[in-house]
Amino acid sequence: MAHDPSRTERATPKRREKAREEGNILRVQDLDSTLLFGANLFLFLGVWGATLTLMTQEVAYFFRCAATGFPILDGDLSKLGVDLLWIVLRILLPYFAVNFLVAFAIQFVQHGFKPTFKPLQPKFTKLNPASGFKRIFSMKSIVDLSKGLFKLLIIFWAAYIVIGPKMPLILQSMRISLNQGIALMQETLFQLYRNVLLAMFVVAGIDFLFQRYQFEKNIKMTKQEIKDESKDAEGNPEIKGKQRSIMMQTAMRRIITQVPKATVVITNPTHFAVALKYDLETPAPMCVAKGIDHMALKIRERATVAGIPIVENPPLARLLYRAVDIDRPIPADLYQAVAQVLAYVYKLKGAA
Repeated sequence: MAHDPSRTERATPKRREKAREEGNILRVQDLDSTLLFGANLFLFLGVWGATLTLMTQEVAYFFRCAATGFPILDGDLSKLGVDLLWIVLRILLPYFAVNFLVAFAIQFVQHGFKPTFKPLQPKFTKLNPASGFKRIFSMKSIVDLSKGLFKLLIIFWAAYIVIGPKMPLILQSMRISLNQGIALMQETLFQLYRNVLLAMFVVAGIDFLFQRYQFEKNIKMTKQEIKDESKDAEGNPEIKGKQRSIMMQTAMRRIITQVPKATVVITNPTHFAVALKYDLETPAPMCVAKGIDHMALKIRERATVAGIPIVENPPLARLLYRAVDIDRPIPADLYQAVAQVLAYVYKLKGAA
């Protein structure tokens, strides 16, 4: 698919999550294969002796069966088949188990565990012959073919470095003892594994950088898509305007009905206003209304009309506004400061 030149912006987290849900994730098959190959190398080094011993024992078992004619002469071929299957499983099962666990761990570490079945859903566009020919002869296919040939050349070269110098010894292996032959095979296999693994790591590293670049390029977004996503995340401006209008009306109704019931209004004096109510029915002063800027002005105006005392105490007004919710008592650490304000208000009322 041709890259859209208008897609110049890095993908947002939401776009990446959507791509992940669609099964579009960063896949580096060479890296996965290399890690599996390396795991098999360490497994081979760990269980090589046990595997060779097991194979020797089983070969000896079949030699004994051939010498005695059992179970072939007894006609019990099913036992022979079961024995053969059990031998194969005992030799290969550790490798199968380790490969499965390593493959699962690789995918889990890279992408986490979030299965999706969208990539398995049939896409009838893929059945179109014209589209199929375009995919086969596309630039991506040519690049993939070139990468495959390059990887094969590197791996063959790494293998030749090991096998080339040892070829005369390998050809003469029939003339040396069994122990020497086994030692030669073990040394050759280890060096071959090591060189091929190093070559695969180099190829995987290059392919990882290339695949990451391609992945980031394919999920880039246009400036309009960024704006649309931000608009969706923040909400429609018209809806947000209506919500603000409803909240403003609710706040105004509270100011009209609750401020006249307040005992005191503590102000900033212009930016913050908090109306507190305290009587015998409330265990602690309660916040009945609060606001900033325009709403603070409305609280002061309503308090003036209702004859509610207004006390200017900027630090306390700011603390109360941030610390107490409407219809909730003030925090215990503000009791003393509010008590001093209430004592001042009661003193004013007493003097009046």
